[in-house]
Amino acid sequence: MAVNARLLLPYLMGQRRDGLRRVLDIDCHPWEVLAPERLHHTRIADPVAKLQSLGSLYALQAARVAALTRSGMRPVCLAGDCVASLGMLAGLQQAGQPPERVLWLDAHGDFHTWSSTQTEYIGGMPLAMFVGRVDHDSDPRSQAALACLATIGVQAYPQSQIVLADARDLDPGEREALLESQIQRCDVGAVLEHLQPRERIYVHWDTDVIDDQAQMPALKYHVQRGPSAADMAALFEALRACNIVAVSVSAWHAERDEDDMTARACLNLLNTLIAP
Repeated sequence: MAVNARLLLPYLMGQRRDGLRRVLDIDCHPWEVLAPERLHHTRIADPVAKLQSLGSLYALQAARVAALTRSGMRPVCLAGDCVASLGMLAGLQQAGQPPERVLWLDAHGDFHTWSSTQTEYIGGMPLAMFVGRVDHDSDPRSQAALACLATIGVQAYPQSQIVLADARDLDPGEREALLESQIQRCDVGAVLEHLQPRERIYVHWDTDVIDDQAQMPALKYHVQRGPSAADMAALFEALRACNIVAVSVSAWHAERDEDDMTARACLNLLNTLIAP
C-alpha cells in the first residue's frame, strides 16, 4: 500500500494565500510546502500574468508529483484552486503512470474557455484545460492559457475516462459544452457505479461540492442543494476500496475561516479518503 505524500501549495489563482499554511498546525500529518520565493504576489490583476504564475507554480508541482510517484508514494495535493489538477495530472504523466480514471467532485463544471465565460474567472476553466479544450485564437488570454499548459507540461486527458460529480451549478455555454463532451456525469450517490476497484483512479475534490454550512461555513462559491459532509464521508469511506493513486483538493476560503472550523472538517474528510 502506497504511503501518502502530502503537498501544500498556499496559492489561489497564482496568488499567495498564507492562510492555507495553517494546515501545518491543524493537521497532525507532515506536509511539504511548495512556495517558491519568486511567486510572492498576493494580488495579480492581469489574467495573462495570472496564467503565467499558475504555469510556474504547477510546473513545480508536476515535477514533485512525478518524483514522488516514481518513488512509490501517493501524492496528495492541497491548493487554493482546481488548476492544481493540471499539475497533478502532468506529474503522473511524467512519471509514466497516468490514471485510468479521473473522479472530479465539484459543484461546478469548470468547463469554460475564454470565449464562453461570463465571469472571466480562470477557476471556471480547469476541467476544460484538463481535456485540452482551450481556444486557439489570437486573444492574448487564450494564448496565455495554451502557454500555461505547455509550461506545466500536461497532455490532454481523454474525456471518456472522466467522471464528473455533481456539477449542479452550470452556466449557459458550459452546460451545452458538457452535454456535447464524452465526460460521464452523475450524482455523488452514483459515483461508485462508474468506477472499477482495480483501475488506477485519480480523485480531484473541490470542497465546494459540499452543501453543509453548519459544519463548513467557509467553503468558497457555496451552492445549495448539494451533498452534506456526512454524504461525502460515506463516499470517501467507500472509495477506500478503490485503487486511488493520487488526490488533489481545492481548498476552502482560509481568510474567512477564522476558527479553522471548515479547515478541520475538510481535513477530516481528506484523511478519511486516504487513510490506510
